[in-house]
Amino acid sequence: MFRRSILLLAITILAGTSAEVFAQDNSKARSGSFYSAIGFGFPANIYSPETMGLGLPGVSTYSGFSANNANPAHWGLLRFTQGNIGVGLDSFESVDSNASSRNTLLSIESFQFAFPLLRDKLGASLSFMPVVRADYKRRETGFIDPLPGMNQQGVEYIISRLGSGGINRFEAGLGFKPLDNISIGYAFSANLLALNNEITPIFSNLLYDPATYDVDVEGYDFGHRFGIYAYKGQIFGDTDQLAFGASVSLPVTIDAQRTISSFRSVNNQRQLVELNENDPDRDGTVKLPLEFNTGLTYNLNRLSNFVAELQLQKWDDAKFTFNQTQQAYFKDRMKVGFGYQYHPYRADQRDGFFSNFKYSLGTTYDNGHLSINDHDIETLLLHGGIGLVSRRSASSIDLSFHYGIRGTDSSNLVKETIWGFKLSLNLAEFMFVQQKFQ
Repeated sequence: MFRRSILLLAITILAGTSAEVFAQDNSKARSGSFYSAIGFGFPANIYSPETMGLGLPGVSTYSGFSANNANPAHWGLLRFTQGNIGVGLDSFESVDSNASSRNTLLSIESFQFAFPLLRDKLGASLSFMPVVRADYKRRETGFIDPLPGMNQQGVEYIISRLGSGGINRFEAGLGFKPLDNISIGYAFSANLLALNNEITPIFSNLLYDPATYDVDVEGYDFGHRFGIYAYKGQIFGDTDQLAFGASVSLPVTIDAQRTISSFRSVNNQRQLVELNENDPDRDGTVKLPLEFNTGLTYNLNRLSNFVAELQLQKWDDAKFTFNQTQQAYFKDRMKVGFGYQYHPYRADQRDGFFSNFKYSLGTTYDNGHLSINDHDIETLLLHGGIGLVSRRSASSIDLSFHYGIRGTDSSNLVKETIWGFKLSLNLAEFMFVQQKFQ
Protein backbone atom coordinates (compact mmCIF):
# COMPACT_ATOMS: atom_id res chain seq x y z
CA MET A 1 0.00 0.00 0.00
CA PHE A 2 2.83 2.33 0.86
CA ARG A 3 4.53 1.61 -2.47
CA ARG A 4 1.36 2.45 -4.34
CA SER A 5 0.99 5.68 -2.40
CA ILE A 6 4.47 6.74 -3.47
CA LEU A 7 3.72 5.84 -7.08
CA LEU A 8 0.45 7.81 -7.09
CA LEU A 9 2.24 10.71 -5.45
CA ALA A 10 4.79 10.67 -8.27
CA ILE A 11 1.94 10.73 -10.78
CA THR A 12 0.42 13.72 -9.01
CA ILE A 13 3.75 15.53 -9.15
CA LEU A 14 4.06 14.79 -12.86
CA ALA A 15 0.53 15.93 -13.70
CA GLY A 16 1.08 19.25 -11.97
CA THR A 17 4.62 19.93 -13.14
CA SER A 18 5.50 23.55 -12.47
CA ALA A 19 7.46 26.05 -14.54
CA GLU A 20 10.42 25.60 -12.26
CA VAL A 21 10.63 21.88 -12.99
CA PHE A 22 10.75 22.56 -16.73
CA ALA A 23 13.29 25.32 -16.29
CA GLN A 24 15.62 23.38 -14.02
CA ASP A 25 15.52 20.11 -15.96
CA ASN A 26 18.94 19.62 -17.53
CA SER A 27 18.06 16.77 -19.89
CA LYS A 28 16.72 17.52 -23.36
CA ALA A 29 14.58 15.80 -25.94
CA ARG A 30 16.22 12.76 -27.55
CA SER A 31 14.06 12.61 -30.66
CA GLY A 32 12.66 16.11 -31.20
CA SER A 33 12.44 19.60 -29.80
CA PHE A 34 12.61 20.04 -26.04
CA TYR A 35 9.59 22.34 -26.22
CA SER A 36 7.35 19.66 -27.75
CA ALA A 37 7.08 18.20 -24.22
CA ILE A 38 4.99 21.19 -23.13
CA GLY A 39 1.23 21.13 -23.57
CA PHE A 40 0.02 18.77 -26.28
CA GLY A 41 2.92 19.32 -28.68
CA PHE A 42 4.75 21.84 -30.84
CA PRO A 43 2.96 23.35 -33.87
CA ALA A 44 3.88 21.63 -37.12
CA ASN A 45 4.49 23.85 -40.14
CA ILE A 46 2.63 23.24 -43.39
CA TYR A 47 4.66 23.76 -46.56
CA SER A 48 3.71 23.40 -50.18
CA PRO A 49 6.40 21.74 -52.33
CA GLU A 50 6.68 24.96 -54.32
CA THR A 51 7.59 27.13 -51.31
CA MET A 52 9.17 24.83 -48.73
CA GLY A 53 12.57 26.15 -49.86
CA LEU A 54 11.36 29.53 -48.57
CA GLY A 55 10.07 28.12 -45.27
CA LEU A 56 6.58 29.43 -46.12
CA PRO A 57 3.18 27.69 -46.42
CA GLY A 58 2.56 29.00 -49.93
CA VAL A 59 -0.99 30.35 -49.58
CA SER A 60 -0.25 32.96 -52.26
CA THR A 61 1.95 30.87 -54.58
CA TYR A 62 0.35 28.54 -57.11
CA SER A 63 2.12 25.92 -59.21
CA GLY A 64 0.32 23.80 -61.76
CA PHE A 65 2.84 20.99 -61.31
CA SER A 66 2.62 20.18 -57.58
CA ALA A 67 -0.28 19.92 -55.16
CA ASN A 68 -0.68 22.66 -52.55
CA ASN A 69 -2.15 21.98 -49.12
CA ALA A 70 -1.72 25.47 -47.68
CA ASN A 71 -4.73 27.03 -49.43
CA PRO A 72 -7.91 25.13 -50.41
CA ALA A 73 -8.61 27.75 -53.09
CA HIS A 74 -5.70 26.44 -55.17
CA TRP A 75 -7.62 23.22 -55.88
CA GLY A 76 -9.99 25.13 -58.14
CA LEU A 77 -7.06 25.82 -60.51
CA LEU A 78 -6.03 22.17 -61.04
CA ARG A 79 -5.37 20.97 -64.57
CA PHE A 80 -3.59 17.68 -63.82
CA THR A 81 -4.07 14.92 -61.31
CA GLN A 82 -1.27 15.31 -58.77
CA GLY A 83 0.13 13.66 -55.68
CA ASN A 84 3.02 14.34 -53.33
CA ILE A 85 4.62 12.94 -50.23
CA GLY A 86 7.03 14.86 -48.04
CA VAL A 87 9.56 13.70 -45.44
CA GLY A 88 11.78 15.71 -43.15
CA LEU A 89 14.85 15.30 -40.97
CA ASP A 90 15.52 17.78 -38.15
CA SER A 91 18.48 17.91 -35.81
CA PHE A 92 18.29 19.84 -32.52
CA GLU A 93 21.46 20.76 -30.61
CA SER A 94 20.12 21.83 -27.21
CA VAL A 95 22.01 23.68 -24.49
CA ASP A 96 21.15 25.16 -21.12
CA SER A 97 23.31 26.52 -18.32
CA ASN A 98 24.55 23.04 -17.31
CA ALA A 99 24.44 20.54 -20.17
CA SER A 100 23.95 19.95 -23.88
CA SER A 101 22.61 17.22 -26.15
CA ARG A 102 21.92 16.50 -29.81
CA ASN A 103 18.58 15.10 -30.94
CA THR A 104 17.27 13.96 -34.32
CA LEU A 105 13.74 13.56 -35.64
CA LEU A 106 12.85 11.85 -38.93
CA SER A 107 9.19 12.10 -39.88
CA ILE A 108 6.63 12.09 -42.67
CA GLU A 109 5.70 15.72 -43.27
CA SER A 110 2.58 15.31 -45.37
CA PHE A 111 0.74 13.36 -48.04
CA GLN A 112 -1.69 14.75 -50.60
CA PHE A 113 -3.65 13.57 -53.64
CA ALA A 114 -5.39 16.27 -55.70
CA PHE A 115 -7.33 15.97 -58.94
CA PRO A 116 -9.51 18.14 -61.20
CA LEU A 117 -13.21 17.45 -61.57
CA LEU A 118 -13.60 20.22 -64.14
CA ARG A 119 -10.20 21.30 -65.34
CA ASP A 120 -9.19 24.79 -64.20
CA LYS A 121 -12.65 25.20 -62.64
CA LEU A 122 -13.38 22.63 -59.92
CA GLY A 123 -10.93 20.38 -58.10
CA ALA A 124 -10.70 18.12 -55.05
CA SER A 125 -8.01 17.15 -52.56
CA LEU A 126 -7.39 14.38 -50.02
CA SER A 127 -4.53 14.79 -47.57
CA PHE A 128 -2.84 13.89 -44.32
CA MET A 129 -0.75 16.29 -42.26
CA PRO A 130 0.41 16.69 -38.65
CA VAL A 131 -0.95 19.72 -36.80
CA VAL A 132 1.10 19.49 -33.60
CA ARG A 133 3.85 17.03 -32.65
CA ALA A 134 5.10 15.75 -29.31
CA ASP A 135 8.30 13.72 -29.78
CA TYR A 136 10.73 13.81 -26.89
CA LYS A 137 12.63 11.99 -24.17
CA ARG A 138 13.53 13.82 -20.97
CA ARG A 139 14.27 13.32 -17.30
CA GLU A 140 13.06 15.18 -14.23
CA THR A 141 14.58 15.03 -10.79
CA GLY A 142 13.12 15.96 -7.42
CA PHE A 143 12.57 15.14 -3.79
CA ILE A 144 9.51 13.79 -1.99
CA ASP A 145 9.10 14.84 1.65
CA PRO A 146 8.20 12.10 4.15
CA LEU A 147 4.49 11.38 4.42
CA PRO A 148 2.83 12.71 7.62
CA GLY A 149 3.01 10.20 10.46
CA MET A 150 5.62 8.02 8.77
CA ASN A 151 9.01 7.51 10.36
CA GLN A 152 10.83 7.67 7.04
CA GLN A 153 13.41 9.89 5.39
CA GLY A 154 12.61 11.86 2.27
CA VAL A 155 13.02 10.10 -1.06
CA GLU A 156 14.84 11.37 -4.11
CA TYR A 157 13.34 10.45 -7.48
CA ILE A 158 14.14 10.54 -11.18
CA ILE A 159 11.25 10.45 -13.65
CA SER A 160 12.13 9.41 -17.20
CA ARG A 161 9.52 10.44 -19.80
CA LEU A 162 9.31 9.17 -23.36
CA GLY A 163 6.68 11.05 -25.33
CA SER A 164 5.25 10.59 -28.80
CA GLY A 165 2.17 11.50 -30.83
CA GLY A 166 0.29 14.74 -31.30
CA ILE A 167 -2.66 15.77 -33.46
CA ASN A 168 -2.93 14.54 -37.05
CA ARG A 169 -5.36 15.91 -39.61
CA PHE A 170 -7.08 13.89 -42.33
CA GLU A 171 -8.68 16.34 -44.73
CA ALA A 172 -10.88 16.39 -47.82
CA GLY A 173 -11.95 19.49 -49.69
CA LEU A 174 -12.99 21.26 -52.89
CA GLY A 175 -11.74 24.30 -54.75
CA PHE A 176 -13.87 26.31 -57.17
CA LYS A 177 -13.00 29.14 -59.57
CA PRO A 178 -16.12 31.31 -60.04
CA LEU A 179 -14.26 34.06 -61.90
CA ASP A 180 -11.28 34.10 -64.24
CA ASN A 181 -8.87 35.49 -61.63
CA ILE A 182 -10.45 34.35 -58.35
CA SER A 183 -10.71 30.94 -56.73
CA ILE A 184 -12.21 29.86 -53.40
CA GLY A 185 -12.02 26.63 -51.43
CA TYR A 186 -13.29 24.68 -48.43
CA ALA A 187 -11.88 21.68 -46.55
CA PHE A 188 -13.42 19.39 -43.94
CA SER A 189 -11.09 17.50 -41.60
CA ALA A 190 -10.96 14.89 -38.87
CA ASN A 191 -8.43 15.87 -36.21
CA LEU A 192 -7.15 12.86 -34.26
CA LEU A 193 -5.42 13.38 -30.91
CA ALA A 194 -3.12 10.63 -29.63
CA LEU A 195 -0.52 11.47 -26.99
CA ASN A 196 1.51 8.80 -25.25
CA ASN A 197 3.83 9.33 -22.31
CA GLU A 198 5.77 6.33 -21.07
CA ILE A 199 6.93 7.25 -17.58
CA THR A 200 9.43 5.40 -15.40
CA PRO A 201 9.94 6.69 -11.83
CA ILE A 202 13.10 5.61 -10.04
CA PHE A 203 13.40 6.18 -6.26
CA SER A 204 16.45 6.36 -4.02
CA ASN A 205 14.76 4.00 -1.52
CA LEU A 206 14.48 0.47 -2.95
CA LEU A 207 11.34 -0.14 -0.91
CA TYR A 208 9.37 1.93 -3.40
CA ASP A 209 8.08 0.50 -6.64
CA PRO A 210 9.80 1.83 -9.81
CA ALA A 211 7.09 0.41 -12.11
CA THR A 212 6.70 1.97 -15.55
CA TYR A 213 3.30 3.45 -16.35
CA ASP A 214 1.69 5.07 -19.40
CA VAL A 215 -0.25 8.32 -19.58
CA ASP A 216 -2.34 8.39 -22.77
CA VAL A 217 -4.53 11.24 -23.98
CA GLU A 218 -6.91 10.48 -26.86
CA GLY A 219 -9.81 12.15 -28.63
CA TYR A 220 -11.01 13.57 -31.93
CA ASP A 221 -13.08 16.33 -33.45
CA PHE A 222 -13.87 17.79 -36.85
CA GLY A 223 -12.50 20.98 -38.35
CA HIS A 224 -13.18 23.46 -41.15
CA ARG A 225 -10.81 25.45 -43.35
CA PHE A 226 -11.53 28.14 -45.97
CA GLY A 227 -9.35 29.76 -48.60
CA ILE A 228 -9.29 32.42 -51.31
CA TYR A 229 -6.80 33.08 -54.09
CA ALA A 230 -6.76 35.98 -56.58
CA TYR A 231 -4.27 37.23 -59.14
CA LYS A 232 -3.85 40.02 -61.68
CA GLY A 233 -1.31 40.45 -64.43
CA GLN A 234 0.43 43.45 -65.97
CA ILE A 235 0.81 45.45 -62.77
CA PHE A 236 3.99 47.33 -63.66
CA GLY A 237 4.84 45.71 -66.98
CA ASP A 238 3.72 43.27 -69.63
CA THR A 239 5.15 40.15 -67.96
CA ASP A 240 4.57 40.61 -64.22
CA GLN A 241 1.75 39.36 -62.00
CA LEU A 242 0.60 39.93 -58.42
CA ALA A 243 -1.15 37.11 -56.51
CA PHE A 244 -2.94 37.23 -53.15
CA GLY A 245 -3.89 34.26 -51.01
CA ALA A 246 -5.47 33.71 -47.59
CA SER A 247 -6.79 30.79 -45.57
CA VAL A 248 -8.59 30.47 -42.23
CA SER A 249 -8.70 27.36 -40.02
CA LEU A 250 -11.47 27.50 -37.41
CA PRO A 251 -10.77 26.41 -33.81
CA VAL A 252 -11.11 22.70 -33.04
CA THR A 253 -12.21 21.61 -29.55
CA ILE A 254 -11.48 17.98 -28.70
CA ASP A 255 -13.21 16.26 -25.79
CA ALA A 256 -10.28 14.12 -24.68
CA GLN A 257 -9.79 11.31 -22.20
CA ARG A 258 -6.64 10.63 -20.21
CA THR A 259 -5.84 7.14 -18.97
CA ILE A 260 -3.01 6.25 -16.59
CA SER A 261 -2.14 2.56 -16.67
CA SER A 262 0.58 0.20 -15.52
CA PHE A 263 1.30 -3.50 -15.50
CA ARG A 264 0.97 -4.84 -11.94
CA SER A 265 0.98 -8.24 -10.31
CA VAL A 266 -2.59 -9.27 -9.44
CA ASN A 267 -3.08 -12.76 -7.98
CA ASN A 268 0.42 -13.62 -9.20
CA GLN A 269 -0.50 -12.63 -12.75
CA ARG A 270 0.80 -9.65 -14.69
CA GLN A 271 -2.15 -7.44 -15.65
CA LEU A 272 -2.65 -3.97 -17.08
CA VAL A 273 -4.34 -1.86 -14.40
CA GLU A 274 -5.88 1.60 -14.86
CA LEU A 275 -4.81 3.87 -12.02
CA ASN A 276 -7.24 6.73 -12.69
CA GLU A 277 -10.41 4.84 -13.62
CA ASN A 278 -12.55 6.89 -11.22
CA ASP A 279 -10.49 10.07 -11.34
CA PRO A 280 -12.65 13.20 -11.97
CA ASP A 281 -9.74 14.61 -14.05
CA ARG A 282 -9.94 11.68 -16.47
CA ASP A 283 -11.87 13.82 -18.98
CA GLY A 284 -10.59 17.12 -20.29
CA THR A 285 -10.42 19.54 -23.21
CA VAL A 286 -7.74 20.04 -25.86
CA LYS A 287 -8.44 23.02 -28.12
CA LEU A 288 -6.57 23.97 -31.27
CA PRO A 289 -6.49 27.72 -31.94
CA LEU A 290 -7.92 29.81 -34.74
CA GLU A 291 -5.33 30.11 -37.54
CA PHE A 292 -5.04 32.72 -40.28
CA ASN A 293 -2.57 32.68 -43.18
CA THR A 294 -2.13 35.32 -45.84
CA GLY A 295 0.49 36.40 -48.34
CA LEU A 296 1.48 38.12 -51.55
CA THR A 297 3.50 36.73 -54.43
CA TYR A 298 4.92 39.10 -57.02
CA ASN A 299 5.99 37.34 -60.21
CA LEU A 300 8.47 39.72 -61.79
CA ASN A 301 8.46 37.52 -64.89
CA ARG A 302 8.24 33.81 -65.65
CA LEU A 303 11.73 33.27 -64.17
CA SER A 304 11.65 35.21 -60.88
CA ASN A 305 9.21 35.87 -58.06
CA PHE A 306 9.15 37.30 -54.53
CA VAL A 307 6.96 35.90 -51.74
CA ALA A 308 5.93 37.44 -48.39
CA GLU A 309 3.56 35.65 -46.01
CA LEU A 310 2.11 36.05 -42.52
CA GLN A 311 0.72 33.37 -40.19
CA LEU A 312 -1.29 34.12 -37.03
CA GLN A 313 -2.50 31.57 -34.45
CA LYS A 314 -4.63 32.46 -31.40
CA TRP A 315 -2.83 30.18 -28.94
CA ASP A 316 -3.95 32.41 -26.10
CA ASP A 317 -7.37 30.77 -26.59
CA ALA A 318 -5.98 27.22 -26.84
CA LYS A 319 -6.75 24.75 -24.04
CA PHE A 320 -4.99 21.84 -22.35
CA THR A 321 -7.02 21.30 -19.22
CA PHE A 322 -4.99 18.25 -18.16
CA ASN A 323 -2.21 20.63 -17.12
CA GLN A 324 -3.24 24.18 -16.25
CA THR A 325 0.35 25.21 -15.57
CA GLN A 326 1.44 24.29 -19.08
CA GLN A 327 -1.70 25.83 -20.58
CA ALA A 328 -0.70 29.13 -18.95
CA TYR A 329 2.44 29.15 -21.14
CA PHE A 330 0.34 29.49 -24.33
CA LYS A 331 0.44 32.84 -26.11
CA ASP A 332 -0.61 34.13 -29.53
CA ARG A 333 1.78 33.10 -32.27
CA MET A 334 2.96 35.13 -35.26
CA LYS A 335 5.21 33.87 -38.04
CA VAL A 336 6.43 36.05 -40.90
CA GLY A 337 8.67 35.22 -43.81
CA PHE A 338 10.07 36.52 -47.06
CA GLY A 339 11.76 34.76 -49.96
CA TYR A 340 12.91 34.81 -53.56
CA GLN A 341 12.66 32.13 -56.24
CA TYR A 342 14.48 31.72 -59.54
CA HIS A 343 13.26 29.28 -62.21
CA PRO A 344 15.82 29.05 -65.03
CA TYR A 345 14.27 25.79 -66.29
CA ARG A 346 11.42 27.91 -67.69
CA ALA A 347 13.75 29.74 -70.06
CA ASP A 348 13.32 29.05 -73.76
CA GLN A 349 17.04 28.35 -74.08
CA ARG A 350 18.60 26.50 -71.15
CA ASP A 351 22.20 27.37 -70.45
CA GLY A 352 24.03 24.39 -68.97
CA PHE A 353 23.32 21.80 -66.31
CA PHE A 354 22.34 24.22 -63.53
CA SER A 355 19.57 25.74 -65.63
CA ASN A 356 17.59 22.50 -65.18
CA PHE A 357 16.77 23.37 -61.57
CA LYS A 358 14.68 25.90 -59.67
CA TYR A 359 16.18 27.74 -56.69
CA SER A 360 14.70 29.24 -53.51
CA LEU A 361 16.05 31.35 -50.68
CA GLY A 362 14.12 32.73 -47.69
CA THR A 363 14.04 33.61 -44.02
CA THR A 364 11.34 33.27 -41.35
CA TYR A 365 10.78 34.64 -37.87
CA ASP A 366 8.38 32.96 -35.43
CA ASN A 367 7.67 34.64 -32.08
CA GLY A 368 6.47 31.29 -30.70
CA HIS A 369 3.33 29.96 -29.05
CA LEU A 370 5.00 29.67 -25.61
CA SER A 371 6.10 32.21 -23.04
CA ILE A 372 8.00 30.69 -20.10
CA ASN A 373 9.53 32.70 -17.27
CA ASP A 374 8.71 35.89 -19.22
CA HIS A 375 10.65 34.65 -22.28
CA ASP A 376 8.99 34.09 -25.65
CA ILE A 377 10.24 30.88 -27.27
CA GLU A 378 11.20 32.46 -30.59
CA THR A 379 12.51 30.73 -33.73
CA LEU A 380 14.62 32.32 -36.46
CA LEU A 381 15.43 30.21 -39.53
CA LEU A 382 17.22 30.60 -42.84
CA HIS A 383 15.96 28.46 -45.73
CA GLY A 384 17.24 27.38 -49.10
CA GLY A 385 15.85 25.01 -51.69
CA ILE A 386 16.51 23.36 -55.00
CA GLY A 387 14.06 21.57 -57.27
CA LEU A 388 14.38 19.41 -60.35
CA VAL A 389 11.50 19.34 -62.84
CA SER A 390 11.26 16.43 -65.26
CA ARG A 391 11.67 17.36 -68.92
CA ARG A 392 9.23 14.63 -69.96
CA SER A 393 6.42 15.16 -67.46
CA ALA A 394 5.05 17.55 -64.85
CA SER A 395 6.67 15.56 -62.02
CA SER A 396 9.34 17.12 -59.83
CA ILE A 397 11.57 16.59 -56.81
CA ASP A 398 12.06 19.40 -54.28
CA LEU A 399 14.75 19.48 -51.60
CA SER A 400 15.01 22.25 -48.99
CA PHE A 401 17.44 23.03 -46.18
CA HIS A 402 17.02 25.14 -43.05
CA TYR A 403 19.23 26.38 -40.22
CA GLY A 404 18.48 28.57 -37.21
CA ILE A 405 17.91 28.93 -33.48
CA ARG A 406 14.99 28.53 -31.08
CA GLY A 407 14.51 29.57 -27.47
CA THR A 408 17.04 30.93 -25.00
CA ASP A 409 19.38 29.59 -22.33
CA SER A 410 18.44 32.47 -20.00
CA SER A 411 16.41 31.76 -16.84
CA ASN A 412 17.48 28.08 -16.98
CA LEU A 413 15.61 27.52 -20.25
CA VAL A 414 16.83 25.65 -23.31
CA LYS A 415 18.33 27.11 -26.49
CA GLU A 416 18.20 24.95 -29.61
CA THR A 417 20.29 25.18 -32.76
CA ILE A 418 18.22 23.62 -35.53
CA TRP A 419 19.23 22.31 -38.91
CA GLY A 420 17.58 19.88 -41.28
CA PHE A 421 16.15 19.19 -44.68
CA LYS A 422 12.84 18.32 -46.30
CA LEU A 423 12.22 16.24 -49.39
CA SER A 424 9.05 16.30 -51.47
CA LEU A 425 8.32 13.90 -54.32
CA ASN A 426 5.66 15.33 -56.63
CA LEU A 427 4.08 13.02 -59.19
CA ALA A 428 1.87 13.90 -62.15
CA GLU A 429 0.95 12.66 -65.63
CA PHE A 430 3.08 9.50 -65.75
CA MET A 431 1.99 8.19 -62.35
CA PHE A 432 -1.65 9.33 -62.50
CA VAL A 433 -4.22 9.53 -65.26
CA GLN A 434 -4.65 12.99 -66.69
CA GLN A 435 -8.28 14.11 -66.83
CA LYS A 436 -9.72 14.22 -70.37
CA PHE A 437 -12.91 16.18 -69.79
CA GLN A 438 -13.63 19.79 -69.06
